[in-house]
Amino acid sequence: MKNLFILTLSTLVLLAGCDVGSSSNNNTNNVNNVNNVNNVNNVNNENYTLLKSDLPREEAPDIEAGELASLVDGMLQFHFDLYAELAARDGGNIIYSPWSIDVALAMTWAGARNDTETEIAGVLNFPMDQPLVHAGFNSLESRINGLGAGGDPLAFQLTSANSLWGQENYGFETAFLDTLAVNYGAGLYLLDFAADPEAARVIINAWVAAKTNDKITELLQQGTLDAMTRLVLVNTLFFKAKWLYEFAPDATSAQTFHNLAGSDVTVDFMTMDASGIPYYEGAGYRAAEMPFVGDETSMIVVMPDAGTFSTFEAAFDGALLDGIVQNLALEPYLFLEMPKFDFRYNLSLKSTLEALGMTESFQMGTADFTGMHNPLELYISDVIHEAFIGIDEAGCEAGAATAVIMSGFGEIVEFKLDNPFLFFIRDNETGVILFAGRVTDPSL
Repeated sequence: MKNLFILTLSTLVLLAGCDVGSSSNNNTNNVNNVNNVNNVNNVNNENYTLLKSDLPREEAPDIEAGELASLVDGMLQFHFDLYAELAARDGGNIIYSPWSIDVALAMTWAGARNDTETEIAGVLNFPMDQPLVHAGFNSLESRINGLGAGGDPLAFQLTSANSLWGQENYGFETAFLDTLAVNYGAGLYLLDFAADPEAARVIINAWVAAKTNDKITELLQQGTLDAMTRLVLVNTLFFKAKWLYEFAPDATSAQTFHNLAGSDVTVDFMTMDASGIPYYEGAGYRAAEMPFVGDETSMIVVMPDAGTFSTFEAAFDGALLDGIVQNLALEPYLFLEMPKFDFRYNLSLKSTLEALGMTESFQMGTADFTGMHNPLELYISDVIHEAFIGIDEAGCEAGAATAVIMSGFGEIVEFKLDNPFLFFIRDNETGVILFAGRVTDPSL
């Protein structure tokens, strides 16, 4: 058995076409707290308040099929650029979600302006202006969340979810919140990073865990957030599906896998008569497509000839993937053997994104995210990503989460009335003092 090259499921989901539109809001009001917002729905629990625009999510985004295809092409280019950087830094197994990373950074881009906006768009290969790009993500996420609808949830689950976690009493632009509500269905959960970043971290991690079937419980490690954190933008993606053609558990046996380091390891191999599986032999590689229940999603595996993995991987791109997809055909006498595997991957994407050219966004005092908060204070302090995958005879379970952490260099002014003070209750228009007094001991 030769080395196995596995493309992330998230990339493949994006290959499916869909039809769909957009909404934009030019309101530039600044949202400082719950009380001064007109278009907001507040949901309180003991740990946070949800501040959300009352603009509904756009159900029919205004984007043409050709524009959507152009957006997906740009996303695929970014995915392969990102993969090349990840492969260069790590010789082991890799699992990541291009979709999750794209969505989290697209939400961040909604608040970028001027050179920062241009830089992010260039790295992510966004081919259009903000309204169309956000409409495109809305369309794609709508399709992703609609796959498997009406079917057996025990056989197929696929969910993408978004959230924002912001510093309470910090001014966030209303237009920014509207854009994310309309296109990403995301509300702003208010936390107090300045007073207790550790408590905020625990709350965000709990939300991520709930969205990933408790498989990603520590996306944000201890110390990731601090008192200068002002906003965390999060996307999660969870996938669990049965194979359309399942492997027979009693046929699984221990066999040899020849790893990239040149040594042999013994692992469990699954076996099936794969006469219903699309297969293709290309120049220097072989590929197969394994569909999941519903036949709307699939896993493509590509195995280069022995001893050529690194060279093949370095040259792999979207055009080659597209060629493989186009040439896959049913092979009536295919016998498939595949190793079971289960692993996860957690990393900071900061250095990787900087290597791809996204540098200004991480520079304090230079990054321009005034579309989120004005004046210029915010910058990206880190981008954290975690993903996992498990493959067995029944199917696949995979999940991912991405957090873009925004910090500020302006200090929050704390005014704690812990000494004697005066107070006045007045008519603001006339200046008439209605009540006046002092507090020298509030315990009396």
